Amino acid sequence: MSNEISIDYRKLANSSDVLLAKIEKTYVSSFPEVERRSLSLFKELLDKEPKFNVYALLNNDKYIGFITEWVFDVFVYVEHFAIDETARNEGFGATTMKQFIEQATHPIVLEVELPTDELSRRRISFYERLGFIIDNHAYQQPPYNKGGSWLPMQLMTYGQVNLEKSFDYIKTHIYKDVYKVIDDK
Repeated sequence: MSNEISIDYRKLANSSDVLLAKIEKTYVSSFPEVERRSLSLFKELLDKEPKFNVYALLNNDKYIGFITEWVFDVFVYVEHFAIDETARNEGFGATTMKQFIEQATHPIVLEVELPTDELSRRRISFYERLGFIIDNHAYQQPPYNKGGSWLPMQLMTYGQVNLEKSFDYIKTHIYKDVYKVIDDK
């Protein structure tokens, strides 16, 4: 089925894009509060941060999900990726990520939850089937909200990324630019 699916990536120019309301709904329903920023900050980044891109995912002009990326000098960080609950289990997730990989100009880095339950193990397996490699460095996601807790996570990579050599560099950029923290956790 995935060979028949075509996904269009529509890059949002700013926070007044009509597709943002659908993305916000998917964002809030797909990620717990501790794994997402406030909607006002999301809009502010979309309007003002040149490294941050938001793509609405469309199939035959129908909204099916979104992906956010941060473009750095030697890697792309996928911060959030979700298929809308109305479009799940139709092959859109794998097809979308395969197309994203093909279009990427740099290696890709993303965070995943530790494999502590069935859902997190399935999510890791999903990325591994697409060719991502899980990294075993100790990594924690900084809090999105002031006073929030750091979350134990793992990084996964696709492409020519040697985290034995570049883990600290990549972590520093993610912490500084995405989460606005400088920390040695």
